[in-house]
Amino acid sequence: MELYIYAKSSHRDGLENMRRCAAYAKLLEEFSPTLCTGDYRAATVAKQTLDIKRTMGIDAVGNLPHTMERLDMLIYDNDEVTQQIDQQMRAYCTRLYKISRELPVTCVDPHFFDKGASERLEGVFFGDDDYQKWFVSFCRESDLYEIPLLNGNYFFLDTTKEFEKSFTEVVDEEEYLSFIASSKYLLSGSLHAVFESLAAGNKPVFFHRGDKELEHIKLLEEYNVPIAHGEDLDALIKDFRTISQEYPQTKTFSNPDLKEIKEQIAQTFKEYAHIKPAIDYGYYYAD
Repeated sequence: MELYIYAKSSHRDGLENMRRCAAYAKLLEEFSPTLCTGDYRAATVAKQTLDIKRTMGIDAVGNLPHTMERLDMLIYDNDEVTQQIDQQMRAYCTRLYKISRELPVTCVDPHFFDKGASERLEGVFFGDDDYQKWFVSFCRESDLYEIPLLNGNYFFLDTTKEFEKSFTEVVDEEEYLSFIASSKYLLSGSLHAVFESLAAGNKPVFFHRGDKELEHIKLLEEYNVPIAHGEDLDALIKDFRTISQEYPQTKTFSNPDLKEIKEQIAQTFKEYAHIKPAIDYGYYYAD
């Protein structure tokens, strides 16, 4: 019996789900979970930059049964899973948890709570993906700002030169953890990065990506995270800096308490310790 965590990810979806699931993997590391991602690049990023020991790129969530065995447990982060598929997975697994239903979407790598002095005053992180090059167009013909931009893992190779016309520095994507943790004022189109910034004791400002639907806005309101607006980069940076000058008091962020979930998982491991799935998906007791 194993615990699996599945995160939807791709060059169109970005890495928000993966980063969230990686955080859960660390909080549940006593159960040696395997983090499965929607593409192999996300699995590599999780292993190489987030120190997740067991990762696997499996493409679609429908491939999970080729990896898992019946009786295994699953945590998944994918809002495109239908109710029918969810019910099938629930029947297949001894325990099933969906992030945004049984588990909250606000969970970040424990690394961010190790607060230190912010090394930079400002930083910008759009997100890990820009498949339609929306942000490239958004920045085009802007002024040059003395603000570093954190590169996205799925950004096209030819975009760096474009961004260097708007930002004095384009930081390599491998510096993600340190960049988010050390930017006192972070302007980001990533909801997950906003909560990582809060965890680090910084002052994040969210802006709505024009290429994606705005989700979980109530969470931003709950934590009193300000939202910047602008029809182009110049207007956005102006609003960002205005907000930074009179930054509001935000709600203190902490990771979810997983005591109950841990007890459930531990009890299930204990209960089924001597049971294995038969080939026909029935059960038999192992010696």
